[in-house]
Amino acid sequence: MNKLFATIVLAAFALSSCIKEDDSYKERLPVLPGETIYNMTMTQNSIASQPANAGMRLALLVAEARFQNADDPATEITAEMLSSLTLENVTLRTRLFGTDSKIEAAEGGFKITYSESVQQADGFYLKGSVLVKTNGAEQLKDATSANPWQVVPQELKVIAYSQYGDKQTVNVESGSTTLYSDGYGQYVISLNSIRANIGEKSFYSDWSGTLYLSAEDDDLIYSKCKGKDFKVYSDSYSYPSGDSIYSYDGSQKLALSYQLTDGVFRGMTIIEGTQECSFVNRWEYDTAAYPSGDVRYVWSNNGNTIYRKIYYNNYVYPKD
Repeated sequence: MNKLFATIVLAAFALSSCIKEDDSYKERLPVLPGETIYNMTMTQNSIASQPANAGMRLALLVAEARFQNADDPATEITAEMLSSLTLENVTLRTRLFGTDSKIEAAEGGFKITYSESVQQADGFYLKGSVLVKTNGAEQLKDATSANPWQVVPQELKVIAYSQYGDKQTVNVESGSTTLYSDGYGQYVISLNSIRANIGEKSFYSDWSGTLYLSAEDDDLIYSKCKGKDFKVYSDSYSYPSGDSIYSYDGSQKLALSYQLTDGVFRGMTIIEGTQECSFVNRWEYDTAAYPSGDVRYVWSNNGNTIYRKIYYNNYVYPKD
């Protein structure tokens, strides 16, 4: 089984400090295969969503720049403006993309370049760039399905470290992400054939699907969204799925799927909603090790503590 199964540990999904764990390890054993399915699927979707994450963060930054210059609507939103924009004496470029990140003008939009030495909010380290083509739509609220923002990786590498210090690098080589407004305060995030592989492995992911996002502020102005929740969900027709960066036997790609219902995120952390993660094809995995290819996580909170329930192969953890 691929080394990444064991070594990748993401801060975004650990949540060990805020999940109530009252049950014994023995009670957890029946759902451990389901946890592996979940971790693989969430990691795959997170890697494929890195360009989308960059595009949405740029949208927050651009909307804030326009908001701060509302008295002069003719002012052009430039890369220099976005690079130096501040809020409460903090440079937003640094907050959104990390220290030593760069925002530069590029044909049709902006180029965002990351510093490998800075850990991102989701636990990854990023190296390389993404190109955000705004296609003449200054703000994401102005982009439409016919004229969307397009985000393209450029030698983008997603780097993760395990709790033991092992390093894994995923190359995001091609594919694109389109972002646009549906005109009713909701944003459509479409992942299109995101191709990535681990190190020098010969097999690549082919991840596609659509997610829908809404924020506290319909225009995505950063200062109005800061500290507020985002709602995210997938529909039953175009949820993210496809070949993943994983392989069970070292050669054959493993297809996964991810469905999200009623998701509420605070920062990068899910605090409400249902996430369903699945192996797509039974012949691609060991059915003895994985008696079910589907797992469901249900998240809830009481305002202070996040709770999860795992449903796998007719087991529930933790028990009621």
